[in-house]
This record gives sequence, structure tokens and C-alpha cells, in this order.
Amino acid sequence: MQTMLIFSIIWAAMIAHSFWEASVEGRNAWDKNKYGWKIRFAKNLSLTRYHFWLFFIYLPLIIIILPLAIAGFSLKLLGILLSAYFSGMVIEDFFWFVVNTEIKFKEAWNPKFANYYPWIVIGKFRIPLLYVIGIILAIVFWFWLVV
Repeated sequence: MQTMLIFSIIWAAMIAHSFWEASVEGRNAWDKNKYGWKIRFAKNLSLTRYHFWLFFIYLPLIIIILPLAIAGFSLKLLGILLSAYFSGMVIEDFFWFVVNTEIKFKEAWNPKFANYYPWIVIGKFRIPLLYVIGIILAIVFWFWLVV
């Protein structure tokens, strides 16, 4: 029951974050018109200063380190938090498309608009590669540290 509560809280926080991020970014998703540095890994894959601090420093501190500091370290709790975090990142990004009032969902949910990361496209099916990676990481941490 506590595991479900942890996932629910983290996912709710990530959904709330998608509202905030959609309000801040509007149509300027990911690396479009951001201040600061940008590291380009490939044509469709970059990391901005903003997203580095958000997804690699701020959110991990709040979502992973703080609960471990309060509850005490355990591999099982670490696995739950990492699994919830990586699946929550997928949820956050998906909800950015849903709640963003500056774009239509159909317009945004395609590789032409969201060209800032790679997509897996098979016929009419398309999904961002980072969603697949996020879900795989969530499953790996779950089975490695929790089960």
C-alpha cells in the first residue's frame, strides 16, 4: 500500500510539474528559445541548461534524495523511488502535450513538432524513444531493487 502511495505522489507531482512547464514553455518546447547552454548529442537529441538542472538535479533531490534522507536508506525504497521517477518522467512529458493550451494535442504529438528528441515510428504508430527508455529504466530498477 505504501508503494502505491509513493508512486501516486510522485506521479501527481510530475503531472503538476507538466502544468507548470507547459505554462512556462508554451510552444517553445525542450530546446527552443531557452537561455543558457545546450549540449547537442545528435540531430534530434539535446540537453539544455534548464532541463539539466530540472531533471538531473532539482527533481532527483526532491523525489529521490529527500525521501531517503527522511526515511533512511534502503535498496527497496531506492528502487521504488527510481522506478516512480523514471516512469513519472514519461508521464510528465506526455501530460505536457495534454495540458499545454498553446498547442493542440494532435499537432504536438508528432515528430514534426516535437523534433527535439528521436521518435520510434512504425507505420502510423509513433512514440518518443525517451518514453521507451524511461519505461525500461523504471522496470529495470523495479525488478533489480524492489522485487
